[in-house]
Amino acid sequence: MQDEQHGFSLIEVLVSITILSIISVSLISIFSQSLSASRDSTTLTFANYLAKNAVSYIEREASESETGPFVFETLAEQAKLTDYQKTPPLKVPPCGISAVCNSIFNDAEINNLPFNVKYGVTSHEINDQLESNLIDLYIFVYLDGQSEPITSLKGTITNATLNQSFPSTN
Repeated sequence: MQDEQHGFSLIEVLVSITILSIISVSLISIFSQSLSASRDSTTLTFANYLAKNAVSYIEREASESETGPFVFETLAEQAKLTDYQKTPPLKVPPCGISAVCNSIFNDAEINNLPFNVKYGVTSHEINDQLESNLIDLYIFVYLDGQSEPITSLKGTITNATLNQSFPSTN
């Protein structure tokens, strides 16, 4: 009478467990890396959002406001103090009681990530001539406590307006 055994030996079971554990560790590593990349991408998206909001806010305040840190003439005076070819000294504006200004520059926090938003201005030059109606605006966004910015944005703002009327169409 022959003794037939069906099933797996101890060595076969150990080999299969080893193979499964190697595959599991590599999958966990892949998921961990993708989660980290997703978090970094989200942080960069938030920083870009804050930078665009800061530019829009300063641009609007420069053209509409008569008082405050972003009056065009005040920014133009600050711009004259900096060489237009260099990155200007960066600062956080004194927002006072302006909730919008404070939410962008002083209390910028998205998804429990605190950000620091700073700005600087320089004069704008066209064909080696300083243009008095244009100011280059620099926005830098930092994660709270970091010395290197996550993102930066450069734009140009103006105090020029269109003063001509539209032609009549009779």
